Amino acid sequence: MKIAIIGAISFDSLEYHVHDELIAQGHDAKIFSYKNLLPKKIDFGVSQISEKHVEKKNKKLLEEVLNYNPDLVIGIYRHIHPLVVKSIKKKEIKIIHINPDALTTFQNQQLFVEPYDVYFSKDPYMVSFMKNKLNLNVFQYQEAFNPRVHKKPNRSFKELEDETKIEVLCFGNLYPYRNRMLRLLKERNINVTMFGHQSKFFDPYLDENFQNRGIYGDEKAKILNGAKIVFNNFHYAEVESVNNKFFEITGSGAFQICDYKPILEDLLPIDPKLISFQSIDEAEEKIRYYLNEPEERWKIRNTLSVFFQENYTYKNMLKDIFSKL
Repeated sequence: MKIAIIGAISFDSLEYHVHDELIAQGHDAKIFSYKNLLPKKIDFGVSQISEKHVEKKNKKLLEEVLNYNPDLVIGIYRHIHPLVVKSIKKKEIKIIHINPDALTTFQNQQLFVEPYDVYFSKDPYMVSFMKNKLNLNVFQYQEAFNPRVHKKPNRSFKELEDETKIEVLCFGNLYPYRNRMLRLLKERNINVTMFGHQSKFFDPYLDENFQNRGIYGDEKAKILNGAKIVFNNFHYAEVESVNNKFFEITGSGAFQICDYKPILEDLLPIDPKLISFQSIDEAEEKIRYYLNEPEERWKIRNTLSVFFQENYTYKNMLKDIFSKL
């Protein structure tokens, strides 16, 4: 099948992994992203005030997608203009949307204007809202990890931990809510190491913990596995869902503790309360416990890694999505 993906062209993104899996399955696939018509910062500013500029960018994108002559279009950007969706549907090409983010990323709610043939959302709350209130054809999907990128090192847990020398790791977008929790842990003498991208108002108290760069691909898998504990505090807008890091961390073989969500009962083969917390106090308690119980955390790592390898790869994800088209 010939499949066009509308989204960002960047390594280790959802678009990248969907494209990688489609190619691995023998499909013809290509990612199409917006092209800036002006220098980057100026283009962004003009896009905020000029609908004509936005339409021009979307028409350019549409032209490229239609010239590709796809059998299926997968939208991943949340801000695809309704004219793009409408024009693709007029050509009798099926177009679906996969939304990997929390509800705070819906921008001007373009997503709901010109209905896609099928929507996929990870959050049960949004699935219920879209289905019952908007009467959209929507299904829940589970996010995934890519075993070709998020590789589990073929070394002992102890060897990796001894080499990496990280007790508690946090990575990704370092938003203020995340930094506030990390500050609280540091104030309680938890040794935290941070990789990722600083947000505005970054707490200078955490400067010495921040490594001043992100981690991706093989290096990310190596550092995740070398950390004794990965601290994964979900965005507050993950109403009933988890984040994609949840799958990448455990899929690559690492050990994490995360916010408790009822959906963990369905996602995990063990009692989720073993590796989750509902308060910063409980997070501290779990961290101290597992730092002192390496054999127990290694046992959990192994159990969950095997389970995720069997159930939460992009191959599994796309199989489920395609079964609903």
